[in-house]
Amino acid sequence: MTPVQSVSVPGTAAGVARAATAFDEFCRREDVPADARWRIQVALDEILSNIVKHGYREHAGSIALAFSQDGRHVTVEVVDTAAEFDPRDAPAADTTSPLDARRAGGLGVRFAQALVDELAYDRRGEENHLRLTWHVRPGGAGTEPGTTDGHR
Repeated sequence: MTPVQSVSVPGTAAGVARAATAFDEFCRREDVPADARWRIQVALDEILSNIVKHGYREHAGSIALAFSQDGRHVTVEVVDTAAEFDPRDAPAADTTSPLDARRAGGLGVRFAQALVDELAYDRRGEENHLRLTWHVRPGGAGTEPGTTDGHR
């Protein structure tokens, strides 16, 4: 059976910190490989911070998370009730203009996508459902992000 831990946190900076602590505890308990742990933790922090900063800026909300590992994959599912937002469709950040001419935003979402092997999204009713997945190779080492076999 796949170990799963669920937690619900407020859509606040304190809630993001609580989610990080819960994920760390899950990783320690389930012996999640260090390479998967740090990559997912950074991607998760970016995603949750964006939900708080942009999704819940008009109203308060909560964020439900589920962490799982089956020996081949480490997965984090994130559910929120903010406005619909598919991070895969976020406009690319401008990295060519001078810094003072660039519009803020976009880099964090791309960075989060680069850190995990899979990022899936769907909207169900009034909820955003986001799934972050990291593939683990036999022996506990993770693959390089964006691949399933450790090679590009």
